[in-house]
Amino acid sequence: MAALTWWVLQHWEQLQAASAEYKNLAAPAVLAALAFLFRLSYPLSTILVEKIPLFSRLLRRVLMGNGFIEGDWPLIVVDMQKQQLLYLGFLNIGFRDGQLHVLGDDWSPDGTHAQAFQSMQSLYRNHTLHYWYEQGQSLLAPDMRGYTEVYFFPMHGLAKRHAGKFLDVRHTSDIRFYARKQQYRMFEHRFGVDDAGKKLEAARQLWLELEPRLASLRDRQINADFV
Repeated sequence: MAALTWWVLQHWEQLQAASAEYKNLAAPAVLAALAFLFRLSYPLSTILVEKIPLFSRLLRRVLMGNGFIEGDWPLIVVDMQKQQLLYLGFLNIGFRDGQLHVLGDDWSPDGTHAQAFQSMQSLYRNHTLHYWYEQGQSLLAPDMRGYTEVYFFPMHGLAKRHAGKFLDVRHTSDIRFYARKQQYRMFEHRFGVDDAGKKLEAARQLWLELEPRLASLRDRQINADFV
């Protein structure tokens, strides 16, 4: 749209100097065409940024640079006061309806499914993601809504880890979650809906790494990297 508008402005005199038969129609026709294209600009940009397989994600990756945080994230949810594991989890950050979208599941330490969750509205800036979420045994009938903020690390590079804290009426103690980005080998399929076992195992590995460090992590601010 910017290029087309620039071209019209550069050639406005030529357009006005059209043959006598079309002179009175040239300017209204150009303005109508521009207005029509402006109305189409949002759906066209949505298609480019969201709807084209592989291309849209690559485009977002290029546009976001080091701020790109989409992907799969095994995580653990911990009561820091008790230094107790509450959930093993796995979330995906994608892009939907013009904003980042979070979708995932939590399992109890024994491996039974505890809840599914998803973001309802999100805001991302300065390597920090804020979002409202809903969760429940099924997302068809969520029984809880809340708010959280997530900090991504390293702050000056492509995100590899994140840490967050719940900010809602139900989580009154120091409940935090820590996550590490899932790395896939070339041509390896990403974990899907039928890969709960693999997701759980990835989260358990993160728990084994962080459990010995819970005491020191408890004394850190949540916005500090935990490596």
